[in-house]
Amino acid sequence: MIHPSGCGVLGILRKKSANKISGEMVVRGIERVRYRGSDRGAGFAVFDKDKGNRYVIKVFYEGDPTTVKNIMESHGIRVDKYELEYIDSDICDCKFYITLDNLPLGKKAFRNINEIIWSQKKGRLYSFGTSLQVFKGVGYPKDVAQLYKVEEYEGDLWLAHTRQPTNSPGHYPYWSHPFSTFNIAIVHNGDVSSFGANLEYLLERNWEGFVGTDSEVIAFLFEELISEGFSVEEAVKIIVNPSRRFSAFPKELDYYYRNARLDGPFTAVIGYDSGDDLYLIALADRSKFRPAIIGEDENFYYVASEENEIREISPNARVWTLKPGSYFIASLNKGVISYGRDEVELKSFSSPPIFAPKVYDIDARNVSYKELNELIVHEVKKGKKEVTVANVMGHRYIGINFKRFGVSGIRVNLYGVVGNSMANLNEDNYFYVYGNVADDCCDTMHGGKVVIYGDARDVLAQTFQNGKIFVKGNAGNRVGIQMREYKDRRPYLVIGGMVDDYLGEYMAGGVIVVLGTTVSHEPVGNFVGSGMVGGRIYIRGKVSLSKIGLQPPKIEIMRFLKALLLEGLIDERSYDELRDKEYIEIMDKLEGKAKEYAKRLFEEKVGIPKVEYRELTEEEFKELYPVMREYSSDMGKDYTELLKERFTVISARGKL
Repeated sequence: MIHPSGCGVLGILRKKSANKISGEMVVRGIERVRYRGSDRGAGFAVFDKDKGNRYVIKVFYEGDPTTVKNIMESHGIRVDKYELEYIDSDICDCKFYITLDNLPLGKKAFRNINEIIWSQKKGRLYSFGTSLQVFKGVGYPKDVAQLYKVEEYEGDLWLAHTRQPTNSPGHYPYWSHPFSTFNIAIVHNGDVSSFGANLEYLLERNWEGFVGTDSEVIAFLFEELISEGFSVEEAVKIIVNPSRRFSAFPKELDYYYRNARLDGPFTAVIGYDSGDDLYLIALADRSKFRPAIIGEDENFYYVASEENEIREISPNARVWTLKPGSYFIASLNKGVISYGRDEVELKSFSSPPIFAPKVYDIDARNVSYKELNELIVHEVKKGKKEVTVANVMGHRYIGINFKRFGVSGIRVNLYGVVGNSMANLNEDNYFYVYGNVADDCCDTMHGGKVVIYGDARDVLAQTFQNGKIFVKGNAGNRVGIQMREYKDRRPYLVIGGMVDDYLGEYMAGGVIVVLGTTVSHEPVGNFVGSGMVGGRIYIRGKVSLSKIGLQPPKIEIMRFLKALLLEGLIDERSYDELRDKEYIEIMDKLEGKAKEYAKRLFEEKVGIPKVEYRELTEEEFKELYPVMREYSSDMGKDYTELLKERFTVISARGKL
């Protein structure tokens, strides 16, 4: 049975002092997220600088491969020899060893040949380089690995992918990842909604012969920007397309390269051989709708869709997540160029999880998520009220079917890395996680409790309706969105560390408390409380007003203030005072019709919340104290004294 999840990606780069990376290690890592893909496509790319003294072109071709050889030679490419392997009846995987006297002309020939054979629906040049080889096909990662004997290869940098086809077919290998151009390879999860604009940008620069998938365009964009003279980091800054509200990219370049920017939900991983160095690059879209986990140990750098891919290879690696709209870059010679977070935030992520206590009831290492739920139920049927599970490695949906089996009021202790969707729809059970949890956990909880001693990833506590969720470490993006309450059923979410963007988005009820104990700066990202209609968010310390809600762009505010000035609703002095302030500050100072117009023009569209920086009221303290006392009891440390400090309190604004 297939459980689609939007593709799985993996990238590994060795450090300069480390040994080569074995293909066997890479296959194990990507197979950990086999469930993210299907049998419709998978692939690998390996960069090996020691093999980088010959040009190699790999081609899928349906027909006589000598036709491709002849086309190459007619374009000035001398074929020294070629190897053939038929992978699907009459589709040949052809490997050509070539001689090039002029690399720029060779790159141009690569494009022209691709245009010719693809327009004939005959085939595709899918790998071109010196240090780079790509292996891809139809099947799961293990299938493709066996076909090409990937496990026998070694390299300095690897990419891997398991595919869930969305925008292109999966019955031929052409559309499988990685996508490649000269010494560049890319794997990708998500959808690039800017595909049309990106394609136009490339067509204007004489690129042709596209297979029609957004992933391929990323590789071509990157090569084009590098060829135009940008450094690796400059090219990445253009492609990643952060929010204009926070981007420091020069306006003239921003406009000129607007069609080279990516938009939509995506995580992309790029491998690049510049000739004198190797680069591993990871990009997250500005809203971070797709997961991106980064890792590092004494030998390697990692990029993955899920933490269990990294833990399969390196159980004690340090891991963290990319911020929305950010990027990670590491190179073989230079080390880390960009971590995707500042140093304070990097240090705040939890230590490697505990995988096994001394005593446990179930070892989950070699069982599926479905089997694990059944084993837990079996222990409960024997009369146990507390079940301890060791070696959790990305197991999904833990507890999701407990209600159907009559499992009620039990405690489940989970040691390791918990996968997506744990405790979803939970009503009255208790989950204690001695490690980290992946995305989409505690979705639509109606009751019970979840305690996480590590970090939680993105979309924690979506539509959370009742019960308690306690996190000792950090939480990710879009935490507590659409939380709600009904009468005496009020959910409480307490986070000890920091959170990323969109905390409490579209919140309709319940309480979120962010303590920020893991960082020394503001413990929240941007767009806090966007679209709130109910509930309350308490953030310890003062939060910049620029981070609250989805505020109007600065240019719109300036035009609005100018209109108020022209209409005589504010004077010159007020205009000069307000023009450099955030919208929320402006709203607090406007009066009468000016304030009424602002509400109608802006707040009815986006729902900007109310914000106060103050001590808790007596009523609030009375409500939150028992929650914090319970949190303290679970965490083994007293946090109740923090309630006496000042908080940024965010709530929904009243109706106009």
